[in-house]
Amino acid sequence: NDSERGVVWEEVIIMLPDYVNLIFLSATTPNTIEFSDWIGKTKKKPVHVIRTNYRPVPLSHHLYAGNKLYKIMEGTSGFFEKGYKEAAKALLPASERDKKQQGAKKGQSRGNSAPSFRKASGSAQSAWQQAGSRQNWTALIKFLDREGLMPTVVFSFSKKKCEEIAGMLRTLDLNTAVEKNAARAFSIQTRARLSPNDANLPQVITICEMVQRGIAVHHGGMLPILKEMVEILFSRNLI
Repeated sequence: NDSERGVVWEEVIIMLPDYVNLIFLSATTPNTIEFSDWIGKTKKKPVHVIRTNYRPVPLSHHLYAGNKLYKIMEGTSGFFEKGYKEAAKALLPASERDKKQQGAKKGQSRGNSAPSFRKASGSAQSAWQQAGSRQNWTALIKFLDREGLMPTVVFSFSKKKCEEIAGMLRTLDLNTAVEKNAARAFSIQTRARLSPNDANLPQVITICEMVQRGIAVHHGGMLPILKEMVEILFSRNLI
């Protein structure tokens, strides 16, 4: 969705010195051969294309509901309807859950199987669509930390939402004292590379404080030096 991005990459590839070798990794490039052919002609080097129709590292898909993870897909094994139903049930208000349980018991007592869950509607549907409150996000991060599922990357299609979610976590501190000192020292070095005016921008101050607690944001609306700082700290397991 950025029309200038392709031009920038073309200039970078064209202007790179001959001694620089290139490795490209993509899951979405449709014209792989055409693109590779252009690179080979431009750099006057052979290009080897390696393509797979499967994901070497399988993905596990879970839904988080009621302070618990429910698996709904594992690799190519298909959709786990049971996990989805349990997650949908966990999002229902306690009164509705009790009614469904009582209805299931009555059905079983009559020799019928338990009713399957229909498409979520009403309160259940709104529960799926809610962006999450501060309490929800805090509980999720604490759960992931407790279960050893850190570091975690949260994707949002909104830059503003990224910052809002990070702001909801301002009461959390995920780093140890040693990690906090390391993140603080690196953030000080980063700010020192900026002009005095830029070093005191609200975005710079906020993110430099945030990374000390092991939390950060990363999007196109940030200063490049801040994105670089976040990437380096993430690679050092400090985010």
